[in-house]
Amino acid sequence: MTTPGVPSPAEKVERVARELALRVGRYDAERDHRATFAYTYYRLTTSLTTALRTGTPPFAEPDWVADLSVSLASAYFSAMDATDTWLAAFPRSGGEVAPGDLPDAVPPPWRDVYAASSVRHSYVLEEVLFSMMAHMSYDLPLALRSLDARAGNHRHIGDFHRMNDLLATCVDEVQDDLAARYCRGLRSLDRLFTRDDELFTNYGIRMARGLAWFNSDRLREPTSADAATASISRSTAAFITRIRFPGDWKLRAVSRLLRLLIPPRRQWPAPGTPIG
Repeated sequence: MTTPGVPSPAEKVERVARELALRVGRYDAERDHRATFAYTYYRLTTSLTTALRTGTPPFAEPDWVADLSVSLASAYFSAMDATDTWLAAFPRSGGEVAPGDLPDAVPPPWRDVYAASSVRHSYVLEEVLFSMMAHMSYDLPLALRSLDARAGNHRHIGDFHRMNDLLATCVDEVQDDLAARYCRGLRSLDRLFTRDDELFTNYGIRMARGLAWFNSDRLREPTSADAATASISRSTAAFITRIRFPGDWKLRAVSRLLRLLIPPRRQWPAPGTPIG
């Protein structure tokens, strides 16, 4: 039962989806590489909106689920807005940037993602994976810690796992639509370059979100908070390095050669292409 004048859980999450849709449209129009993750995020968020509207799965406390979604999205929006402010002050006409080029207002993992995606031979699935890593390994533990400070999280672990199940089951469909929108026919080719695309799978999402819950506990514990903060701040950079520069020199050489030989072949949707 909803209170008059107070948005329902589904309405709260729908607002997040609308904001994501606006950003997808803007990034598409500007041919900004951030479009691919924004689109992925939009699709997953609309799935959560539908679940909250229909009651499937039946969340024990839908308001907590919605509050987590809003808090998590706020972290992403803040990072993107800080990046936009930097871009407005220092317009780019292409070319690579380094993480240190971005201001401190952009959290370290998102600086790493933006820099990694600015290279000439950057592939769509890589960019989505890097962004997912930043969002789940950095933004999510901090969002969980924030909610815990207000109401406590441990009684909500069942709903957290229901969210994991819901998002994980959407992955295959979202990947297909992502490929159709931004890299038709190249999904398997993108995977050739990532090798670690398990993150963008049913299992990978469950594992990454489970680790985020663990790290949120570490952030709340005074004796481990500093180490946890350092860990989640550098995890994305380590993930990018593992994908771009494999430890085995033979794999590293092959990866470098393939990147030189095979272009990204990114496509952009035509103006007016529906987002939903």
